[in-house]
Amino acid sequence: MRLTRLLLSQCFLRRLPPEWSVSQEDYKRAAVFYFGVFWIVQLLLIGDPAEAFVATVSELVLTQLFVFGVLAIAGRSRAFLPMATLVMGAAGWIGLFAIPCVIWLRLAEGIPLLVAFYATWMFPIWGIVVLGHIFRQALAKTPSFGFGVACAYAVETYLGTLILLVL
Repeated sequence: MRLTRLLLSQCFLRRLPPEWSVSQEDYKRAAVFYFGVFWIVQLLLIGDPAEAFVATVSELVLTQLFVFGVLAIAGRSRAFLPMATLVMGAAGWIGLFAIPCVIWLRLAEGIPLLVAFYATWMFPIWGIVVLGHIFRQALAKTPSFGFGVACAYAVETYLGTLILLVL
């Protein structure tokens, strides 16, 4: 429950509590949660369970690599565990909230399909804002820097996953 409150607070752009920590178990839970949610999302979008599995694994690996890379460049590699937990957990919650909209996108026709398409875009945008907020806090930088890092994350994970699927 403590981890859920922490992750949801980040989804709604709250400041991190002064004394917060995550454990190895929290990290594992966030990774499993992220994987489960995004496997469902990929399955709904792609339709093929094996391809959805590959896409989700690649997203998970690329997310870990990106977080590690950013922290290594910033000289904060020791913050990998809490940072990766926050990124995976917050992205997982946003993905969970997106599932009904993705289902609507799959079922809609005509004008409701157009509305569902634009409504579905709200979730990646929300994710970029939230991840920018998390990176800004973790690196003690400006909001625009955090937003830039979050945009780089989106390009790296989404484009990287697309390239891996095409290969």
